[in-house]
Amino acid sequence: MDATDPLERWREAVHGWRLPARFRSPDGAVRRPATVVREIAEAEVPPGSRSFAREAEALPAGGVVLDVGCGAGGASLPLAERAGRIVGVDPEGHLLEALRAGGGHLGVAVETVEGRWPDVADRVGPADVVVCHHVLYGVAELGPFAAALTAHARRRVVVEIPERHPLHTLNPLWARFHGLVRPDGPTADDAVAALTRAGVNPEIERWTDAGGWGTYPDLATLADRVRRRLHLPPQDTPRVAEALLDLGVDPDRPRFPGTEGRTLCTIWWDR
Repeated sequence: MDATDPLERWREAVHGWRLPARFRSPDGAVRRPATVVREIAEAEVPPGSRSFAREAEALPAGGVVLDVGCGAGGASLPLAERAGRIVGVDPEGHLLEALRAGGGHLGVAVETVEGRWPDVADRVGPADVVVCHHVLYGVAELGPFAAALTAHARRRVVVEIPERHPLHTLNPLWARFHGLVRPDGPTADDAVAALTRAGVNPEIERWTDAGGWGTYPDLATLADRVRRRLHLPPQDTPRVAEALLDLGVDPDRPRFPGTEGRTLCTIWWDR
């Protein structure tokens, strides 16, 4: 192992986030909830987003958007007015169903491919713009992943990630409830260094996420979600709520810790 190689450092940092075996399910799967876009307003571009600005300027009217790790379409459905077709790739079928439903509501054609990138890249055609939001921190083998993104882009690739790992704000709670020290890295700058080493010439722009990640109706709902992430039993939900207050969560406007006002990074490169 070459500790000075940015790709190797990235690989080790991503592997460092793997939880100890006692916290993992037998298949290692974590099922993400689907949010189906039912109102046009829900597919609006986040205020100040540099990602959508870079995507829109490269996307021709009626063009094709490829959304890698699409989830329910948060990265691509806001482009529905301009796009002629959205192609979504994700390993979770229920999220692809949500993307198709959202596309139908917004009047844009949607195609989906179930599987992991780049394993299913050969099942996907080229697109004018390739988008990949909030995925990279889970990608250990960044070189082939990025190469496949580039190979499918006629014009541009746009990646969005937080400046730091999105779950690092839960580190104090892992220590509090389990005595477990969690890693701080990697960072967006580490991603840029690894991408550069992989032969990409990326630009990076930083901007503020005013809305934050995750809106919850009350503190108890947020505490239950965080409690599940921490692999704690249901009876510990009140203790988690107390810990969230200690982290500075506003009980009247509960947001996932550390996400409101966080720095997001738009990393992009032209084909």
